[in-house]
Amino acid sequence: MNFASSEFWYWLLACFTVSRLILLAVRRFVPHHESGAAKVCLLATSCCLLAVESWLTLGAFVWVVGCGWLAVRAPARRGRLVWLVLMLALQLAPLFYYKYWNFVCNGIFGFGWRVPSVLIPMGLSFYTFQTLAFWIDSSKPGAARPRLLDYLTFSSFFPQIVAGPIERRADLMPQVGSIRFRLHREHLDEALPWIVLGLAYKMVVADNVAALSASMALDPGNAWHVWFECFAFAIRIYFDFAGYSFIAVGLGLLFGVRLTLNFNAPYWSADLRAFWRTWHITLGSWMRDYIYLPLGGRRSRRWVLNLLVVFLVSGVWHGAGWGFVLWGMLHGLGVALCAAGRPWRLPVVVKWGATMLFVVVSWLFFFERDPAMLRLKVMTLIAPGAYAPAGLKSLAGIFGSKSELILAAVVFALAATKIGLEGLGKRLGLAPYQLLRRPLAACVLVVLIVLLASTADSPFIYFNF
Repeated sequence: MNFASSEFWYWLLACFTVSRLILLAVRRFVPHHESGAAKVCLLATSCCLLAVESWLTLGAFVWVVGCGWLAVRAPARRGRLVWLVLMLALQLAPLFYYKYWNFVCNGIFGFGWRVPSVLIPMGLSFYTFQTLAFWIDSSKPGAARPRLLDYLTFSSFFPQIVAGPIERRADLMPQVGSIRFRLHREHLDEALPWIVLGLAYKMVVADNVAALSASMALDPGNAWHVWFECFAFAIRIYFDFAGYSFIAVGLGLLFGVRLTLNFNAPYWSADLRAFWRTWHITLGSWMRDYIYLPLGGRRSRRWVLNLLVVFLVSGVWHGAGWGFVLWGMLHGLGVALCAAGRPWRLPVVVKWGATMLFVVVSWLFFFERDPAMLRLKVMTLIAPGAYAPAGLKSLAGIFGSKSELILAAVVFALAATKIGLEGLGKRLGLAPYQLLRRPLAACVLVVLIVLLASTADSPFIYFNF
């Protein structure tokens, strides 16, 4: 479900048109079944969009959601621990098989077993965590048992199923429980700017940075080149992932569902705790509520260990590899240091600069998958001799042509402008991204999409996770 592709919108329009015709007939002949028919149409649309991506994607989704329903509806009375372990294993089985099999069986234990697939079913990590949370919340004392159709509609709401936000039962269930699968005209003025903003973030900035990065001639022994690579990835991953989240919010509003905003100007954070409260917000709250607090949270004397466990899980959730483990541990140690240390009386701009330098350089462990190359780049960053002035002068030469250099300057200037407007809106106390969602800004963004949208096929980064 690539929101930046025309194919997605064609299939969505076709499914929605057929659904509306069906619902018109239901309203005419059996109006008392309209609510259920709307949910069935929404479920069918979601499954169709997943199948368009691949039958593997749809199959993995059906397995996880089906096992989740079994866990919710068939609680064990005897042998409860065995039942819980079995249900957990069944829901996590596709995630382990497609995402962690090679890393655990071959990378850690060295068995040399065949790799199951080079492809990870789209959205697998997201809907697995969402289904697990639904099971946990439904197992709490006093929680009402959901009906199957409501559970399936909750689990398959297409705007957020493959890359979040990771929604909770209490937030999304009541909304999809009353959904009519129609366009809500009263939300158009709010929904369309979110969609335009998301498309601009993805197609104008993230996709162009991805295309430029693929052709850049970088020297891993030049520290300035490595820093620039980290900076470019920091821009790309934010504008890519936030772009998806904004489109998801807009699509949800079109159908009368208000999804959780997954970002809130994270690159304006003055410490790592603030960064993780504004970056991938729903994953952070999931980790807090289902791992950190059950371990004892800050009340425990081993709260630092609890925090490291959370960030270890977060790193492994993002990907199977030692780089992701190190990335998670670095952020866990950084957050623990911010939480344990005395508030430093430093200018905000200094704290912001230190935080952003840490975030940017730590992305190296996230995107560099080759262990030997990762080691070389880390050694380059800490080697004083790698910061020669001649290396800085060679930065302009990493682009293949003058036109690429000009495009890079324009794209990074646009990225800086958008991030600047995010920060200005935050400083003025406005709603998140409000300055970028105003009518004039939306018109400018549409023009930028038309003029500067990358023609390269670039799926959303988090589809890989």
